Order: sequence, then C-alpha cells, then structure tokens
Amino acid sequence: MAARRPNSPLIAGGDRKIAASAAPQLENAPSEPLSAMEEKPVSGRVRRAARIIQIPTNVPNEATRLREHLLDRVLTSQGRGAVSKAVDNYLEEGFALPKEQAVQLQLLEHFDEERARNAILIMSQLFEKDEPIKRPVLDQRLRRLEDSAEEATTRDAAACLRRSLRS
Repeated sequence: MAARRPNSPLIAGGDRKIAASAAPQLENAPSEPLSAMEEKPVSGRVRRAARIIQIPTNVPNEATRLREHLLDRVLTSQGRGAVSKAVDNYLEEGFALPKEQAVQLQLLEHFDEERARNAILIMSQLFEKDEPIKRPVLDQRLRRLEDSAEEATTRDAAACLRRSLRS
C-alpha cells in the first residue's frame, strides 16, 4: 500500500475492484436489460453557452508598460545610489522624465549634479503655479545640495530655490 496525493495519476495496476459492502457483487450481470440501455441517448459533456466579450481598447503596449514600471522604480527608490541607478535606467530606455514634483524631488538625490540642477530649475517653474508637496523633504534635499554640492552653480541654484520657498 502506498500513499498517494490527491489528483495524482494512478500507479500501474491501480484499477482494483473492491466491494463496498459485505454483500457479493455480481460482475457480469447487468442491472438493467440490454434493450433499456440501448434506448438511452448518449449525452456528452454539458457545454456552457458561448460568451461574447469585448476586447479592451485601452490596453497599454509593451513600451508604455516598461515606462510605467521604470517610472515607478524611480519614484519608490530610496537613497542616492538607488535613485541614480533608477533614473539612469529610465533615461537609457529613451524616455523623458515627466515634469512633476514627485519625479523632480527624486532627481535632487541623483549623483550627477547637472541632473539635480535641471530638477531645481524645473521645480522653480512648477512652484510658480503650484504649492510644493513634501516641503520638509524638499527643504532637506535642497539644504544638502547647498552644503555639499561640488559645483558652485548647483549650490547657488539650491540656495536660491530654498530662499524662494521661505518667502
């Protein structure tokens, strides 16, 4: 006797006949006459009715899905190294970074100061129309750039944007 998982195929010679009751079972005697068996119509499997479905028209193509996936990686990355790698991967695929506050806020963490400077310029344009989101995070990142950026233009741009946020 061997244990068997449910729905696994039967092992060779597994078609054993076992009586379910103590009464003997007649193997060759049919329970109904042959004429009654022949009159029954053979019914196959009951099939379901066919369903008509409409194909969605706004299914994103592969490039759109890739862009959304890479942009999600940019937005969820934490730390300068992860943000830099995610942004570089996004740009290597040929996509342009959207001019949104959340994306530009992440760009302030990039190792390349030119990308951080471009983010500062875009954010200054965005702040003319809208209020900044995540103001404490923005202030902290601008202060870090102001204190530790290697290029003077980056330090000046960060200081200028930080001053404009205070007023």
